[in-house]
Amino acid sequence: MNASDDQYIIKKTDDLIEACYYIKKNGHDPLWRDHSSLNTSLPFLLTQLFVVLFVDRILLLILKYLRQPPIVAHILCGVLLGPTMLSGTSFSRKYIFPHKTILVLETFANLALTYYMFLVGLEMEFTLIMHAGSQVVSIAAAGIIFPLLFGFGLYFMAVTKSDHFDSRGSMFWAIALTATNFPDLTKILADLKLLRTNIGKIAMCSAIISDIFTWFLLIMAISIFNGQKYNAVLSTGIFILVSIFALRPTVAWLIDRTSRGEIISDTHVWFIMAGILLCGLATDACGSHSIVGAFMFGAILPHDDTVRTKILERLQDVVTGLLMPLFFLICGLRSDLRYMFQHTPWEMVLIVVVMSWVAKVASVFFISLHYKMSTMDSLVLGLLMNTKGVLALIVLNTGRNIKVLSSFSSPIVFGLVKL
Repeated sequence: MNASDDQYIIKKTDDLIEACYYIKKNGHDPLWRDHSSLNTSLPFLLTQLFVVLFVDRILLLILKYLRQPPIVAHILCGVLLGPTMLSGTSFSRKYIFPHKTILVLETFANLALTYYMFLVGLEMEFTLIMHAGSQVVSIAAAGIIFPLLFGFGLYFMAVTKSDHFDSRGSMFWAIALTATNFPDLTKILADLKLLRTNIGKIAMCSAIISDIFTWFLLIMAISIFNGQKYNAVLSTGIFILVSIFALRPTVAWLIDRTSRGEIISDTHVWFIMAGILLCGLATDACGSHSIVGAFMFGAILPHDDTVRTKILERLQDVVTGLLMPLFFLICGLRSDLRYMFQHTPWEMVLIVVVMSWVAKVASVFFISLHYKMSTMDSLVLGLLMNTKGVLALIVLNTGRNIKVLSSFSSPIVFGLVKL
Protein backbone atom coordinates (compact mmCIF):
# COMPACT_ATOMS: atom_id res chain seq x y z
CA MET A 1 0.00 0.00 0.00
CA ASN A 2 1.30 3.43 -0.91
CA ALA A 3 0.38 6.64 0.88
CA SER A 4 1.57 10.22 1.14
CA ASP A 5 1.99 12.34 4.25
CA ASP A 6 2.95 15.99 3.74
CA GLN A 7 6.43 15.76 2.20
CA TYR A 8 6.73 11.98 2.48
CA ILE A 9 5.88 9.12 0.18
CA ILE A 10 5.27 6.02 2.29
CA LYS A 11 5.39 2.50 0.88
CA LYS A 12 4.18 -0.32 3.15
CA THR A 13 4.77 -4.02 2.57
CA ASP A 14 4.49 -7.07 4.80
CA ASP A 15 8.17 -6.90 5.74
CA LEU A 16 9.01 -3.20 5.99
CA ILE A 17 7.89 0.40 5.73
CA GLU A 18 9.81 2.77 3.43
CA ALA A 19 9.42 6.51 3.88
CA CYS A 20 10.94 8.74 1.20
CA TYR A 21 10.83 12.52 1.44
CA TYR A 22 11.03 15.14 -1.27
CA ILE A 23 11.89 18.83 -1.12
CA LYS A 24 8.98 21.15 -1.81
CA LYS A 25 10.21 24.61 -2.75
CA ASN A 26 8.26 27.72 -1.78
CA GLY A 27 6.58 29.88 -4.38
CA HIS A 28 9.08 32.69 -3.69
CA ASP A 29 12.76 32.48 -2.85
CA PRO A 30 14.05 33.88 0.45
CA LEU A 31 16.52 36.73 0.35
CA TRP A 32 19.65 34.72 1.17
CA ARG A 33 18.62 31.21 0.13
CA ASP A 34 17.22 29.51 -2.92
CA HIS A 35 15.19 27.08 -0.77
CA SER A 36 13.34 26.99 2.54
CA SER A 37 15.43 26.46 5.67
CA LEU A 38 12.90 23.82 6.76
CA ASN A 39 14.23 21.57 4.01
CA THR A 40 17.73 21.40 5.52
CA SER A 41 18.93 19.42 8.52
CA LEU A 42 20.84 22.09 10.46
CA PRO A 43 17.85 24.31 11.43
CA PHE A 44 16.00 21.21 12.61
CA LEU A 45 19.02 20.05 14.62
CA LEU A 46 19.34 23.46 16.26
CA THR A 47 15.63 23.44 17.08
CA GLN A 48 15.78 19.93 18.51
CA LEU A 49 18.86 20.77 20.57
CA PHE A 50 17.21 23.89 21.96
CA VAL A 51 14.01 22.04 22.87
CA VAL A 52 15.74 19.12 24.56
CA LEU A 53 18.14 21.33 26.52
CA PHE A 54 15.32 23.63 27.66
CA VAL A 55 13.07 20.78 28.85
CA ASP A 56 16.00 18.88 30.36
CA ARG A 57 17.15 21.91 32.36
CA ILE A 58 13.64 22.56 33.69
CA LEU A 59 13.34 18.94 34.83
CA LEU A 60 16.78 19.07 36.45
CA LEU A 61 15.77 22.12 38.49
CA ILE A 62 12.49 20.50 39.57
CA LEU A 63 13.91 17.08 40.45
CA LYS A 64 16.89 18.58 42.25
CA TYR A 65 14.55 19.60 45.08
CA LEU A 66 13.19 16.05 45.18
CA ARG A 67 16.76 14.73 45.64
CA GLN A 68 16.65 12.74 42.42
CA PRO A 69 19.83 12.03 40.41
CA PRO A 70 20.24 13.79 37.03
CA ILE A 71 19.68 10.54 35.12
CA VAL A 72 16.00 10.64 36.14
CA ALA A 73 15.55 14.09 34.59
CA HIS A 74 17.34 13.03 31.39
CA ILE A 75 15.17 9.95 30.89
CA LEU A 76 11.94 11.79 31.73
CA CYS A 77 12.93 14.44 29.20
CA GLY A 78 13.24 11.78 26.50
CA VAL A 79 9.83 10.32 27.43
CA LEU A 80 8.09 13.71 27.39
CA LEU A 81 9.58 14.68 24.02
CA GLY A 82 8.97 11.23 22.52
CA PRO A 83 5.79 9.82 20.94
CA THR A 84 4.35 9.38 24.43
CA MET A 85 3.62 13.12 24.41
CA LEU A 86 5.20 15.80 22.18
CA SER A 87 6.45 13.95 19.10
CA GLY A 88 3.11 12.17 18.80
CA THR A 89 1.49 15.44 17.63
CA SER A 90 1.28 16.46 13.98
CA PHE A 91 2.97 19.81 14.72
CA SER A 92 6.00 18.06 16.21
CA ARG A 93 6.24 15.56 13.34
CA LYS A 94 6.29 18.43 10.86
CA TYR A 95 8.31 21.18 12.54
CA ILE A 96 10.42 19.62 15.32
CA PHE A 97 10.99 15.89 14.80
CA PRO A 98 10.28 15.07 11.13
CA HIS A 99 11.39 11.61 10.04
CA LYS A 100 14.06 12.88 7.66
CA THR A 101 16.03 14.50 10.52
CA ILE A 102 16.17 11.47 12.82
CA LEU A 103 19.27 10.01 11.14
CA VAL A 104 21.23 13.23 11.73
CA LEU A 105 19.97 13.35 15.30
CA GLU A 106 21.03 9.75 15.92
CA THR A 107 24.48 10.47 14.46
CA PHE A 108 25.11 13.29 16.94
CA ALA A 109 23.65 11.21 19.76
CA ASN A 110 26.05 8.34 19.01
CA LEU A 111 28.97 10.77 18.83
CA ALA A 112 27.99 12.09 22.25
CA LEU A 113 27.74 8.55 23.55
CA THR A 114 31.22 7.74 22.25
CA TYR A 115 32.79 10.63 24.16
CA TYR A 116 30.65 9.89 27.22
CA MET A 117 31.90 6.31 27.39
CA PHE A 118 35.45 7.63 27.16
CA LEU A 119 34.77 9.70 30.28
CA VAL A 120 33.30 6.63 31.99
CA GLY A 121 36.46 4.65 31.26
CA LEU A 122 38.60 7.56 32.44
CA GLU A 123 36.81 7.79 35.78
CA MET A 124 36.78 4.07 36.56
CA GLU A 125 39.25 3.00 39.23
CA PHE A 126 40.28 -0.45 38.04
CA THR A 127 42.86 -0.66 40.81
CA LEU A 128 39.96 -1.26 43.20
CA ILE A 129 39.42 -4.66 41.58
CA MET A 130 42.96 -5.72 42.46
CA HIS A 131 42.10 -5.40 46.15
CA ALA A 132 38.61 -6.91 45.87
CA GLY A 133 38.07 -9.82 48.21
CA SER A 134 35.74 -12.78 48.01
CA GLN A 135 32.89 -10.72 49.44
CA VAL A 136 32.98 -8.18 46.59
CA VAL A 137 33.31 -10.88 43.93
CA SER A 138 30.41 -12.85 45.41
CA ILE A 139 28.16 -9.79 45.58
CA ALA A 140 28.99 -8.86 41.99
CA ALA A 141 28.42 -12.44 40.80
CA ALA A 142 25.06 -12.67 42.57
CA GLY A 143 24.03 -9.33 41.07
CA ILE A 144 24.83 -10.71 37.60
CA ILE A 145 23.66 -14.33 37.56
CA PHE A 146 20.21 -14.01 39.09
CA PRO A 147 19.13 -10.87 37.13
CA LEU A 148 20.42 -12.58 33.98
CA LEU A 149 18.15 -15.58 34.58
CA PHE A 150 15.22 -13.34 35.55
CA GLY A 151 15.67 -11.32 32.35
CA PHE A 152 15.38 -14.39 30.16
CA GLY A 153 12.31 -15.63 31.99
CA LEU A 154 10.50 -12.28 32.08
CA TYR A 155 11.02 -11.73 28.35
CA PHE A 156 9.40 -15.04 27.41
CA MET A 157 6.60 -14.44 29.89
CA ALA A 158 5.82 -10.89 28.75
CA VAL A 159 6.48 -10.87 25.00
CA THR A 160 5.99 -14.45 23.81
CA LYS A 161 2.33 -13.85 22.77
CA SER A 162 3.21 -10.81 20.65
CA ASP A 163 3.29 -10.90 16.85
CA HIS A 164 6.67 -9.14 17.13
CA PHE A 165 8.19 -11.84 19.33
CA ASP A 166 11.85 -12.61 18.69
CA SER A 167 13.53 -15.01 21.09
CA ARG A 168 16.89 -13.28 20.54
CA GLY A 169 15.55 -10.21 22.33
CA SER A 170 15.62 -12.10 25.63
CA MET A 171 19.41 -11.80 25.62
CA PHE A 172 19.25 -8.01 25.65
CA TRP A 173 16.58 -7.91 28.36
CA ALA A 174 18.78 -10.16 30.49
CA ILE A 175 21.96 -8.12 29.84
CA ALA A 176 20.17 -4.86 30.68
CA LEU A 177 19.23 -6.22 34.11
CA THR A 178 22.83 -7.15 34.95
CA ALA A 179 24.10 -3.58 34.53
CA THR A 180 24.97 -1.32 37.45
CA ASN A 181 25.71 2.14 36.13
CA PHE A 182 29.02 3.10 37.75
CA PRO A 183 29.03 6.91 37.07
CA ASP A 184 25.53 7.41 38.47
CA LEU A 185 26.29 5.13 41.40
CA THR A 186 29.36 7.22 42.23
CA LYS A 187 27.30 10.43 42.16
CA ILE A 188 24.67 8.90 44.43
CA LEU A 189 27.31 7.72 46.90
CA ALA A 190 28.90 11.18 46.89
CA ASP A 191 25.55 12.91 47.51
CA LEU A 192 24.76 10.52 50.37
CA LYS A 193 28.29 10.88 51.79
CA LEU A 194 28.85 7.11 51.49
CA LEU A 195 31.76 7.26 49.07
CA ARG A 196 34.45 6.51 51.67
CA THR A 197 32.40 4.11 53.77
CA ASN A 198 32.65 0.33 53.68
CA ILE A 199 29.32 0.06 51.83
CA GLY A 200 30.48 2.64 49.29
CA LYS A 201 33.73 0.82 48.57
CA ILE A 202 31.97 -2.54 48.20
CA ALA A 203 29.35 -0.99 45.91
CA MET A 204 31.93 0.67 43.65
CA CYS A 205 34.11 -2.44 43.34
CA SER A 206 31.09 -4.63 42.65
CA ALA A 207 29.73 -2.12 40.11
CA ILE A 208 33.00 -2.13 38.16
CA ILE A 209 33.02 -5.94 38.00
CA SER A 210 29.33 -5.99 37.05
CA ASP A 211 29.76 -3.41 34.28
CA ILE A 212 32.80 -5.19 32.82
CA PHE A 213 30.83 -8.42 32.64
CA THR A 214 27.89 -6.56 31.08
CA TRP A 215 30.22 -5.17 28.41
CA PHE A 216 31.50 -8.66 27.70
CA LEU A 217 27.98 -10.04 27.31
CA LEU A 218 26.98 -7.14 25.07
CA ILE A 219 29.96 -7.65 22.75
CA MET A 220 29.15 -11.35 22.54
CA ALA A 221 25.49 -10.64 21.74
CA ILE A 222 26.33 -8.04 19.07
CA SER A 223 28.80 -10.37 17.40
CA ILE A 224 26.51 -13.41 17.38
CA PHE A 225 23.29 -11.70 16.33
CA ASN A 226 25.00 -9.57 13.66
CA GLY A 227 26.02 -12.79 11.93
CA GLN A 228 29.74 -12.21 12.50
CA LYS A 229 29.87 -14.68 15.38
CA TYR A 230 33.39 -15.29 16.69
CA ASN A 231 35.29 -13.04 14.27
CA ALA A 232 34.07 -9.86 15.96
CA VAL A 233 34.68 -11.28 19.45
CA LEU A 234 38.20 -12.36 18.51
CA SER A 235 39.15 -9.10 16.80
CA THR A 236 37.68 -7.00 19.63
CA GLY A 237 39.56 -9.13 22.16
CA ILE A 238 42.79 -8.56 20.25
CA PHE A 239 42.12 -4.81 20.24
CA ILE A 240 41.59 -4.84 24.02
CA LEU A 241 44.83 -6.75 24.59
CA VAL A 242 46.76 -4.41 22.28
CA SER A 243 45.27 -1.43 24.13
CA ILE A 244 46.35 -2.76 27.52
CA PHE A 245 49.81 -4.08 26.73
CA ALA A 246 50.94 -1.83 23.83
CA LEU A 247 48.85 1.33 23.56
CA ARG A 248 48.69 2.07 27.28
CA PRO A 249 52.46 2.22 27.91
CA THR A 250 52.97 4.08 24.61
CA VAL A 251 50.46 6.80 25.49
CA ALA A 252 51.88 7.13 29.02
CA TRP A 253 55.42 7.44 27.61
CA LEU A 254 54.37 10.08 25.06
CA ILE A 255 52.57 12.18 27.66
CA ASP A 256 55.52 11.95 30.05
CA ARG A 257 58.09 12.83 27.35
CA THR A 258 56.18 15.79 25.91
CA SER A 259 54.89 17.34 29.14
CA ARG A 260 58.16 16.90 31.07
CA GLY A 261 56.47 17.19 34.42
CA GLU A 262 54.48 20.28 33.47
CA ILE A 263 50.73 20.64 33.27
CA ILE A 264 49.30 18.77 30.30
CA SER A 265 48.89 21.13 27.35
CA ASP A 266 46.02 21.78 24.94
CA THR A 267 47.88 19.82 22.28
CA HIS A 268 47.70 16.70 24.46
CA VAL A 269 43.96 17.18 24.90
CA TRP A 270 43.28 17.51 21.18
CA PHE A 271 45.37 14.44 20.38
CA ILE A 272 43.49 12.51 23.06
CA MET A 273 40.15 13.62 21.56
CA ALA A 274 41.32 12.40 18.17
CA GLY A 275 42.45 9.12 19.77
CA ILE A 276 38.93 8.59 21.09
CA LEU A 277 37.55 8.68 17.56
CA LEU A 278 40.32 6.46 16.22
CA CYS A 279 39.75 3.79 18.87
CA GLY A 280 36.01 4.00 18.32
CA LEU A 281 36.55 3.51 14.60
CA ALA A 282 38.79 0.51 15.29
CA THR A 283 36.24 -1.38 17.41
CA ASP A 284 33.48 -0.48 14.97
CA ALA A 285 35.57 -2.04 12.21
CA CYS A 286 36.06 -5.09 14.44
CA GLY A 287 32.30 -5.63 14.38
CA SER A 288 31.37 -4.42 17.86
CA HIS A 289 30.48 -0.82 18.77
CA SER A 290 32.52 2.37 18.66
CA ILE A 291 31.77 3.01 22.34
CA VAL A 292 33.84 -0.05 23.25
CA GLY A 293 36.97 1.51 21.77
CA ALA A 294 36.27 4.89 23.37
CA PHE A 295 35.74 3.22 26.75
CA MET A 296 39.00 1.28 26.45
CA PHE A 297 40.93 4.40 25.48
CA GLY A 298 39.67 6.17 28.59
CA ALA A 299 40.51 3.15 30.73
CA ILE A 300 44.14 2.93 29.54
CA LEU A 301 45.01 6.61 29.92
CA PRO A 302 47.21 7.57 32.87
CA HIS A 303 44.92 8.10 35.83
CA ASP A 304 46.91 10.82 37.56
CA ASP A 305 45.06 13.93 38.67
CA THR A 306 46.74 16.25 36.14
CA VAL A 307 45.66 14.31 33.05
CA ARG A 308 42.19 13.55 34.36
CA THR A 309 41.45 17.10 35.51
CA LYS A 310 42.55 18.70 32.24
CA ILE A 311 40.48 16.37 30.09
CA LEU A 312 37.42 16.61 32.32
CA GLU A 313 37.63 20.41 32.18
CA ARG A 314 37.42 20.32 28.40
CA LEU A 315 34.90 17.53 27.85
CA GLN A 316 32.66 17.14 30.90
CA ASP A 317 30.34 20.11 30.39
CA VAL A 318 30.12 19.79 26.61
CA VAL A 319 29.47 16.05 26.58
CA THR A 320 27.19 15.61 29.60
CA GLY A 321 25.50 19.01 29.50
CA LEU A 322 25.15 19.68 25.76
CA LEU A 323 25.37 16.45 23.76
CA MET A 324 24.19 13.59 25.97
CA PRO A 325 20.60 14.92 26.19
CA LEU A 326 20.40 14.05 22.49
CA PHE A 327 21.05 10.40 23.34
CA PHE A 328 18.23 10.38 25.90
CA LEU A 329 16.04 12.09 23.32
CA ILE A 330 16.68 9.25 20.87
CA CYS A 331 15.77 6.75 23.60
CA GLY A 332 12.53 8.64 24.17
CA LEU A 333 11.71 8.83 20.46
CA ARG A 334 12.07 5.06 20.26
CA SER A 335 9.67 4.42 23.14
CA ASP A 336 5.93 4.99 23.28
CA LEU A 337 4.49 4.31 26.72
CA ARG A 338 0.95 4.78 25.40
CA TYR A 339 1.57 1.96 22.94
CA MET A 340 2.88 -0.16 25.76
CA PHE A 341 -0.24 0.22 27.88
CA GLN A 342 -2.54 -0.25 24.88
CA HIS A 343 -0.96 -3.56 23.87
CA THR A 344 0.17 -4.94 27.24
CA PRO A 345 -2.04 -5.69 30.24
CA TRP A 346 -1.17 -3.44 33.15
CA GLU A 347 -0.76 -6.51 35.36
CA MET A 348 2.02 -7.77 33.09
CA VAL A 349 3.78 -4.38 33.15
CA LEU A 350 3.61 -4.36 36.96
CA ILE A 351 4.96 -7.92 37.19
CA VAL A 352 7.87 -7.15 34.85
CA VAL A 353 8.84 -3.97 36.71
CA VAL A 354 8.58 -5.49 40.19
CA MET A 355 10.31 -8.77 39.35
CA SER A 356 13.13 -7.00 37.51
CA TRP A 357 13.63 -4.68 40.46
CA VAL A 358 13.55 -7.55 42.95
CA ALA A 359 16.05 -9.68 40.99
CA LYS A 360 19.09 -7.50 41.66
CA VAL A 361 18.09 -6.15 45.07
CA ALA A 362 17.17 -9.54 46.55
CA SER A 363 20.22 -11.38 45.20
CA VAL A 364 22.63 -8.76 46.59
CA PHE A 365 20.64 -8.56 49.84
CA PHE A 366 20.85 -12.28 50.64
CA ILE A 367 24.50 -12.69 49.65
CA SER A 368 25.35 -9.69 51.87
CA LEU A 369 23.56 -11.30 54.79
CA HIS A 370 25.68 -14.40 54.17
CA TYR A 371 28.76 -12.25 54.79
CA LYS A 372 27.38 -11.09 58.18
CA MET A 373 26.37 -7.60 57.07
CA SER A 374 23.47 -6.04 58.96
CA THR A 375 19.97 -6.18 57.48
CA MET A 376 19.90 -2.43 56.83
CA ASP A 377 23.35 -2.37 55.21
CA SER A 378 22.44 -5.35 53.04
CA LEU A 379 19.27 -3.65 51.83
CA VAL A 380 21.10 -0.38 51.12
CA LEU A 381 23.76 -2.25 49.18
CA GLY A 382 21.10 -4.07 47.15
CA LEU A 383 19.40 -0.79 46.27
CA LEU A 384 22.71 0.81 45.29
CA MET A 385 23.67 -2.12 43.06
CA ASN A 386 20.31 -1.81 41.28
CA THR A 387 21.26 1.64 39.96
CA LYS A 388 20.39 1.75 36.27
CA GLY A 389 21.45 4.33 33.71
CA VAL A 390 23.17 4.84 30.39
CA LEU A 391 24.67 1.34 30.12
CA ALA A 392 21.25 -0.34 30.32
CA LEU A 393 19.90 2.05 27.70
CA ILE A 394 22.87 1.25 25.45
CA VAL A 395 22.01 -2.45 25.69
CA LEU A 396 18.36 -1.84 24.79
CA ASN A 397 19.16 0.51 21.92
CA THR A 398 21.66 -2.00 20.55
CA GLY A 399 18.92 -4.61 20.54
CA ARG A 400 16.70 -2.21 18.61
CA ASN A 401 19.48 -1.39 16.14
CA ILE A 402 20.04 -5.02 15.16
CA LYS A 403 16.24 -5.61 15.12
CA VAL A 404 15.92 -8.25 17.82
CA LEU A 405 13.90 -5.91 20.05
CA SER A 406 10.73 -4.41 18.61
CA SER A 407 8.64 -1.41 19.55
CA PHE A 408 6.41 -3.86 21.43
CA SER A 409 9.03 -5.19 23.81
CA SER A 410 11.53 -2.39 24.36
CA PRO A 411 9.18 0.26 25.86
CA ILE A 412 8.44 -2.08 28.77
CA VAL A 413 12.12 -2.33 29.59
CA PHE A 414 12.59 1.39 29.00
CA GLY A 415 9.94 2.07 31.63
CA LEU A 416 11.68 -0.43 33.89
CA VAL A 417 15.03 1.36 33.52
CA LYS A 418 13.37 4.70 34.20
CA LEU A 419 11.90 3.38 37.45
